[in-house]
Amino acid sequence: MSKLSERRREIQAMDMATAQEELKTLRRRLFELRLQKERGEVKNNRQFPQTKADIARLMFHLGELNSAAELEAAGLLSSEEHAALPAPQTQQAQTTTKTTKTTKTTKTASATTTDEEA
Repeated sequence: MSKLSERRREIQAMDMATAQEELKTLRRRLFELRLQKERGEVKNNRQFPQTKADIARLMFHLGELNSAAELEAAGLLSSEEHAALPAPQTQQAQTTTKTTKTTKTTKTASATTTDEEA
């Protein structure tokens, strides 16, 4: 199993309190990386996007937990239903969807431009 898949599973398994603590830790790490960059101490620039991606994954997971908690509080979702919710789309599937939409928009824009020129 790849490190990325393992990290995603770790994040999905976190509860609200653990996820919030991890988010604080990652934000602090990003801050420290920025300070190190200014001092010229960063040896691996790949740490920046990796840390940002982990922060985004955690924020997404926290949003899911918050919405599930709100639904549960409103009585619209029981604890059993919350556990049975399907897993969210992977980041790659979301990126593919965005790319497809962008391509369609671009084609439409170029067709419009061609119609206006004629």
